[in-house]
Amino acid sequence: MLEVLIAVAILAVSLSSLMASQMNSMAATRYARDISAVALLAEQQIVEIEFAHRLDGWVNSDVELEGDFSEQGYDDITWMCTIHFIELPEYNQLLESKEGADEASGASDDNVMDSGDQAFGALGIVWPMVKAAIENSIRKVDCTLTWKQGKIEQEFTIQTFWTDPNALQAVADAGGGEFTEADDDSGTSEESSSSTGGSSGGGRGGGNAGGTRPPSMGGGSGGNMGGK
Repeated sequence: MLEVLIAVAILAVSLSSLMASQMNSMAATRYARDISAVALLAEQQIVEIEFAHRLDGWVNSDVELEGDFSEQGYDDITWMCTIHFIELPEYNQLLESKEGADEASGASDDNVMDSGDQAFGALGIVWPMVKAAIENSIRKVDCTLTWKQGKIEQEFTIQTFWTDPNALQAVADAGGGEFTEADDDSGTSEESSSSTGGSSGGGRGGGNAGGTRPPSMGGGSGGNMGGK
């Protein structure tokens, strides 16, 4: 009788451990299924919000949106997204930061302006335009999805950035547009120099060789010598 009780106790402990392991495995499988669905839903929601806001136009302030996925069949999953307006510092703030860094490094004791100081001073002229262009072309988006797994509330957060390259094109247009080959006059200058050198060389070569060779042969040889 005692042996039977011991065997039953061992079996009970083994079954309890096996049951706990099976429950943990089922919970992990359910969580993996939920997190896969949530990741796809979050990506879909961000794409839909981006498409809508590109049509309506971006605003220069933070925007908060929320909702659920009842239309997709996930009533228990809710979402909250925030579109952050990225505000860059003013030029005065950049200048103060630079001066503080110079004081910390000891560079402020030198009264001579180096090329970096000159470039930073020139930045103050174009910074308002550059600042506005960057602020109008970038947005940071945070989306948090919430659902319950049993009695535990789960969260999944995704972050991304939206960009609008067309807004940055305004800086290039204000600066005179994009650089093209037609704006490069170095090729014209080189061609002019080569033509001038060839003509003078040809004249000298033709003059020297004209007495002993036909004009065509003398002119050709003289042109090559002038080019070299």
